[in-house]
Amino acid sequence: MTDFAERYGPWAVVTGAAQGVGLAYAEELVERGLGVLLVDRDPKVEGVASDLPGEARGLVADLADPGWLERVEGAAADLEVGLAVANAGVGYVGRFLEMPAASRETILRVNCDATVRMAEWALPPMVERGRGAFVVTSSGSALVGTAGVALYSATKAFVLNLAEAIGWELRGTGVVTQAVVAPSMSTPAFDQSGVDRERMLTPAADPRDVVRRALDALGEAPCWYGDAGLEMLAGLDRRQAVDVISAATTRMYPGVFEPGGDA
Repeated sequence: MTDFAERYGPWAVVTGAAQGVGLAYAEELVERGLGVLLVDRDPKVEGVASDLPGEARGLVADLADPGWLERVEGAAADLEVGLAVANAGVGYVGRFLEMPAASRETILRVNCDATVRMAEWALPPMVERGRGAFVVTSSGSALVGTAGVALYSATKAFVLNLAEAIGWELRGTGVVTQAVVAPSMSTPAFDQSGVDRERMLTPAADPRDVVRRALDALGEAPCWYGDAGLEMLAGLDRRQAVDVISAATTRMYPGVFEPGGDA
């Protein structure tokens, strides 16, 4: 763990860190000896940070608000950030044509624009120091277009491609990137999406396990698959893969997509 802290510390910034995957990152990074700045729109992030058994700060900032990065810059002004985790994400379950315009705008701002802006802010000092990492939380739905979560799927492909491309450009600098192609995970946000767990083909993963294994693999490749099923999906004929993942995803939400329907 000491080597990890020396390579990617002394501080990390994690967005969407009040619960779920982001909190799992914060907990694991503190355990590995890093200080963590937890960023979330939920005010409880400050209490969550104070409860961690290590150096941690909580910052309330909504990534859908254009001024969020200025708040992060201010909170991190005295910190040497060696690891940035762009984890915050927004989803929508339903047919694309039925999605409210406000939902589309929020998804694009949080999932895409905020990830780009975090990279623009966090990476230059890392390159100057010759060490560091930029991590994004992607999704199995990024591998091909996924019905039922069409825009979310597209934004997760965006961050996956972004991390891979930046990683190539930064070869030899000492700074690495990682896109975590994550499986469905057992988080409050996942439960609140209306998913029927009994209709899932495989159980939702524990985010703590996914995060731990992803961080163990940091630096090995810019794309990390959360399980063997996703790696297999990535190797299928693209049209077949769209059918497989779209059928599995819409099956999980019978309240939105009727069983046996063509969604």
